Amino acid sequence: MKLYVTPTSPYARLMLIVRREKGLEDRVEVVHTRTRNPDDPLLAVNPSGRIPFLLLPDGSGFEDTEVLVDYFDALSPPRQFAVPTGAEYWPFRRILAMARSFIDGGSVWGREIIRPEIEQSPMIIDHEKRRAERLAAFFESSVVDPPLTEPGPDQPLNMPQLLLFCALDLERRVPEFHWRDSCVQLVTWFDRIRSRPSVQQAFADAESPRQI
Repeated sequence: MKLYVTPTSPYARLMLIVRREKGLEDRVEVVHTRTRNPDDPLLAVNPSGRIPFLLLPDGSGFEDTEVLVDYFDALSPPRQFAVPTGAEYWPFRRILAMARSFIDGGSVWGREIIRPEIEQSPMIIDHEKRRAERLAAFFESSVVDPPLTEPGPDQPLNMPQLLLFCALDLERRVPEFHWRDSCVQLVTWFDRIRSRPSVQQAFADAESPRQI
């Protein structure tokens, strides 16, 4: 199987972490792609051009991060990233959705600031900056509670933790995102997850996969 990614995509980085968490590095090859290149080979196997994209041995494949996580989770039991049942279900889904909004808004901000200055929208930049600051403040107060509570060294990550981590990691692309200045608990939480072997290995994968 081949996992097509671009190294700056937060969802691609998330999938690289899932690949390492599930021990699939020998079964899933990582391939860099350039989605805006009309001659990119990815477009021959995925007409939408969306990444991350998983190409299966039979020539079919999956896009959409939620689907890919579910597929990787099924490939290597036990399940790690499923939504819990019972009383935990709705609190888990609530945090999951907010963390996804954090990533999506931050991605818009990141794409906007790399445009030529004359094409940038100050309104969009300001809107996404404010959204990111509000969400960072929200997660600063909720990161100590389930389902975000920092996992121990031998405990697996869950999806809300992964999404929040990848949202905060957007500081690499958006230098103006100064969440560390006012979110002491998030800094500790983020840096400890950043030190996990699976995350370290995944970030190395993001920088040096095979390129097509």
